[in-house]
Amino acid sequence: MQEDDADQIDAEPTKKFFVDMLTRDIALEQAVLDLVDNSVDGAKALRTDETKLDGLWVKVEFSSETFRITDNCGGFSREAAKKYAFRFGRDDRAARTPHSIGQFGVGMKRALFKFGEYFSVRSATAEDSWAVRVDVETWENEAGWHFPFSDFGDDAEISPANPGTEIEVTNLRPEVATRFALSNFRNLIVDLLKSKHRQFISDGLSVTVNGLHIDATNLQLLVNEGLRPGTDNLTFSEPGKAEVTARIIVAVGPSTPRQAGWYVVCNGRVVLEADRSPVTGWGLLEEAANRTLIPSYHNQFARFRGLVFFDSADSSLVPWNTTKTSVDQDNKYWIATFSRMIEMMRPVIDFLNELDADIEEYSREDSPMSKFVGKSSLSSPEQFRATSSFSAPTRAVFSKGPKTVKIQYSRPVDEVQLLQDALGVTSAKAVGEVTFDSALKRQQR
Repeated sequence: MQEDDADQIDAEPTKKFFVDMLTRDIALEQAVLDLVDNSVDGAKALRTDETKLDGLWVKVEFSSETFRITDNCGGFSREAAKKYAFRFGRDDRAARTPHSIGQFGVGMKRALFKFGEYFSVRSATAEDSWAVRVDVETWENEAGWHFPFSDFGDDAEISPANPGTEIEVTNLRPEVATRFALSNFRNLIVDLLKSKHRQFISDGLSVTVNGLHIDATNLQLLVNEGLRPGTDNLTFSEPGKAEVTARIIVAVGPSTPRQAGWYVVCNGRVVLEADRSPVTGWGLLEEAANRTLIPSYHNQFARFRGLVFFDSADSSLVPWNTTKTSVDQDNKYWIATFSRMIEMMRPVIDFLNELDADIEEYSREDSPMSKFVGKSSLSSPEQFRATSSFSAPTRAVFSKGPKTVKIQYSRPVDEVQLLQDALGVTSAKAVGEVTFDSALKRQQR
């Protein structure tokens, strides 16, 4: 027998509580990136048979008064808005963009509520157009969870003739208004978009922030006749599921500590950049043998570059977390790929250890290995797709004679100067070399 409503416990969350919980754990900059992700998905849906995104654009503008993002990336239909786009969470019935980066169905709503107390969304496809305008405080005190449609208007930068989406948020939350007004926050957004959306900007998508055009981060690998990146291609297939691929590249790059580490990319979206943490294997120990498999990062490894590109038509299968700021370490495809990353990483670490030892012995200017690396040319990671092993010479290849060791000691300046004058040499280093040679000859008689 079904109970009357009067006999049931009401466990429905209040809207205000839900909104507060939804927005609490995401950083403001990540909320901005979520909205750009949606525009990128629109661009990818428009160009399903092409790799280039030329002619498509995303404009991001913000200040202490307002936030606005506009794109010409195709828009989404009134039907999609009515049934799916504003749902809290992704409806399984909603059409998916293959290889999308907007996977979890919370990004747009989370950003709108996090930014301010009033928002409008307008979108146009080639077939129709629609708009919604919401006063958040009023909506929180109304029954039901629906947003009413509004008039589209005729002053939008978008229309059925120029399909796209426009989102604007006003009545900003005080803490949001303060950060949006800061030049360093603008610089942060620019830097994040340059790196996180590197692939799409390189493919022709135009992105601007407060009128500033953004270029993609330029990640380069060093290559010459004896120094080649290692590449492996993994494919994971299961009945009834979309295929997941992982392309791993390990290589040597310019000696730039801030660029060193692992880059993890999911469906074209960078989720980890220059990572040097245990998440990507740095400081990894083999517990059973109590030995180090991969050392912790230090600047000796400033030339290390590792990249792993995950891709799947079903974006729920690639190993990213809900905010796309890291990997899901429990994802089975990540676990399988991680073990191969470590195997491929080890030869690069060994080469960099030898390079460091060579520099220690000969100095950076005179090291044969350092000179060899310095003669390399720069190449883009996109060029390396075929499976191959990392190739690099050992120190033995550059051996110039007996193994040497550097001798260092200190003596009073006046005493060194006295010997310098007596021996007719012009440096403290020469004093050491001449006195060593003299002592060696006496011992060899």
